[in-house]
Amino acid sequence: MSPSRRTGRSRLTLALLILTSLAVLTLDFRDASIVQSARRVASSAFSPLRGVAETATRPLTNAWDGITGYGDLEDENARLRERIDELEGDRVRNEDAVEQLDVLLEQLDIDWVGDIPTAVAKVTSGPDSNFSRTIRIDKGSRHGLAVGMPVVTGAGLAGKIVQVTENQAAVMLITDPEFAVGVRITADGTQGTARGHGEGNDLVADMRIPGDATVRTGASLTTSGIDTSPFPASIPVGRVAEARPGRGGLTLDLVVEPMVDTSKISYLTVLLREPPG
Repeated sequence: MSPSRRTGRSRLTLALLILTSLAVLTLDFRDASIVQSARRVASSAFSPLRGVAETATRPLTNAWDGITGYGDLEDENARLRERIDELEGDRVRNEDAVEQLDVLLEQLDIDWVGDIPTAVAKVTSGPDSNFSRTIRIDKGSRHGLAVGMPVVTGAGLAGKIVQVTENQAAVMLITDPEFAVGVRITADGTQGTARGHGEGNDLVADMRIPGDATVRTGASLTTSGIDTSPFPASIPVGRVAEARPGRGGLTLDLVVEPMVDTSKISYLTVLLREPPG
């Protein structure tokens, strides 16, 4: 049999199957056995064609589903990003709360304060400039604060009250160029005056020490607590970082690293001690 005749018979067979299927689909006798048999024959004949069609159209279907579902995916991603941001914010807040608690506990357990009444205050604003080292706290006269009272942290002397309102106070930090405090070297009791030299700079203490004397690096200085001083004795002030010739070279000035890092203060303790009149 020639190829052309075989092709013709195949086409005739396919046409008959199509006509049979259409007739079966339009018959109302759905429960007739002959109809059911014809449907099964048609279904078997066309299942390969249906499989080819499904395979050919599947990429288009998937692409369409991707296009129509893209907006939902974007919304879900946005919700996930928002939740991640919330969790990150919670983590930071929790870390900050722990840190603030530690700072507060330090303010409540300062052994060298002794029996002096105290008030713990939160810093509400920082210095206006590096030259003027004055900060503000959230306690004032209604809490017992007064001008001249010493201000400390768990590390040592931080400054003094220079201005008071009912609910706020201004604190001059020890690094302010106008700040001065009487100090003494704990090792030998030598006394002098330490002054601020601006943020980032150490204090400089004029101790009237002879120029040929030797002062140990790392020696501790505390407040001297003389009768006219607003500061009680033995508040830690700093440690000697260097001894250098003073004016005229006859005495030594001590460069003193403060015990308190004034750039990182969040809470302060005010010693409710009236300055000497």
